Amino acid sequence: MTARAAYLPHRSSWRWGVPVLLLLVPFLLWPLAAMLARSVVHDGVLSSSTLTEVVRQRFYWERLAFTTAQAVASTTLAVLIGLPAAYVFATIRFPGRSLLRALVTVPFVLPTLVVALAFQQLVGPGGWVNDALATIGLGPVRATGTIWLILAAHVFYNVSIIVRLVSGVWANIDPQTEEAARLLGANRRRTFLLVTLPVLAPAILSAAALVFMFTFTSFGVILVLGGPGLDTLEVTIYRLATRLVDLPAAALLSLVQLVATLAALMVYASLQRRLGHRVGLRADRARALGATGWADRTLFAAVVIGLAALVLAPIGALVHGALSVGASGAVTGANFTRLFEDTGRVSFIPPMLAVRWSVTFAIGATVVAMVVGSSAATAIARSSGFVGGLIDGALMLPLAVPAVVLGFGYIVTFNSGWYDLRGSPWLVFVAHALIAYPFVLRSVLAVLRAVDPQLPDAARVLGAQPWAVWRYIELPITARATLVGAVFAFAVSLGEFGATSLLRRREFATLPIAIFDALGRPGAANLGRALALSTILMAVTVVAFLVIERFRFREIGEF
Repeated sequence: MTARAAYLPHRSSWRWGVPVLLLLVPFLLWPLAAMLARSVVHDGVLSSSTLTEVVRQRFYWERLAFTTAQAVASTTLAVLIGLPAAYVFATIRFPGRSLLRALVTVPFVLPTLVVALAFQQLVGPGGWVNDALATIGLGPVRATGTIWLILAAHVFYNVSIIVRLVSGVWANIDPQTEEAARLLGANRRRTFLLVTLPVLAPAILSAAALVFMFTFTSFGVILVLGGPGLDTLEVTIYRLATRLVDLPAAALLSLVQLVATLAALMVYASLQRRLGHRVGLRADRARALGATGWADRTLFAAVVIGLAALVLAPIGALVHGALSVGASGAVTGANFTRLFEDTGRVSFIPPMLAVRWSVTFAIGATVVAMVVGSSAATAIARSSGFVGGLIDGALMLPLAVPAVVLGFGYIVTFNSGWYDLRGSPWLVFVAHALIAYPFVLRSVLAVLRAVDPQLPDAARVLGAQPWAVWRYIELPITARATLVGAVFAFAVSLGEFGATSLLRRREFATLPIAIFDALGRPGAANLGRALALSTILMAVTVVAFLVIERFRFREIGEF
């Protein structure tokens, strides 16, 4: 039996899963079961009428085909762009390396509504690109409402997943293995294909599965940037539930989407278990930029220029729009000042109220996520084999359940009797906590899997109880990872839109809801209000991510 096999299985591992089960069973599994019942039970009788109706309609098949196709295309582009960047970060040491890596990951923690609005300001009517083309006498680019803009936004949002996951593994590959291959006569290309790529394959496939899952369930980006015929399943579910009030069809489509995302999640969880490794104490394999050849320098220049353009251009366009929209081209702070002016509308959402509720939900969700996520990570780390993989996938279920589906499940579940929570902020809080805790789980689990198993084994040999092993060995080691996951959870909760859009009320509206409300109203003043709110939300999430970078443990981390 290996040292790791001796460490992982414990009879008490199930106890660490109790906190997450107390959250999952009533607030995830029950709503999902209620949705299943809504799609197959009519007036108390089992019926296949909804299934028959949905299967016969070409519209739903087209939505499924488009959702899958755009997710595959988005994932492919993210991998093609992310792999060269991962190589540069893993193997080349250059000034500003940490700053550029932080900038690349900033889009991942940005709310999807903010990302969509940023691209609209970049290439939409009156955006930077079209203004530049107009100055040289060229016609405008009509990108809004096209698949190309959706793909660009998805790559912007998800390329950091490829960079972070793959570069972390690449940086920890022992360079002596590659050097041995070259000594035996393999050229650089064969060394990569036969030695490096097989080691990287689990990380690449794992990151691709995660990107596929996020793009398959895309909501905010599609809602703002999409056009006719470009609705994903999640947007279709949202419209069925809120506009057409066709709850049975929405429930059935929710289950179809859930099956697809669960499959991607199981692939991700399985591959992540293969990536678990101990961190050895060795020198950084990255070489100084001056010590690299012309090929590496050319690739470095292309990656830096490409990533800077991909990340900075949309963000810059968003900030510029917040300072100039409605001001006849001048740069002013009028849109920010206008946030505090009551429009007189009954549905007006005071910005400070939205900020207060956003922060309240985020803090509460983060506290719950820290407790539940850390406990769940310990339960997974102390399990092994098929059971361990099953637990890993099951406890990551909230990541696979699309936010709109979760919100819809709450509507059809908590709607009667003593548990009628419609119109209550508690449902929004629970939804945020469910969506947030997987980020703490993955962050802590990565470090637990990197811990030398001899440390807790030695403590147990000396008579330490499981609780003492966790308190005095595992907790200090995972403290920084827990903080990283907590800040991730805070940022994700702050920008959550899908579930909140179905559960929202004016009395506890969040910043993303206030942004969407402003976007839904005509006029430059409302657009300026949305841009100003988006800039504020982006600033808060960027600060949160900088905290993540400050406390991350070396290259270890699964997001």
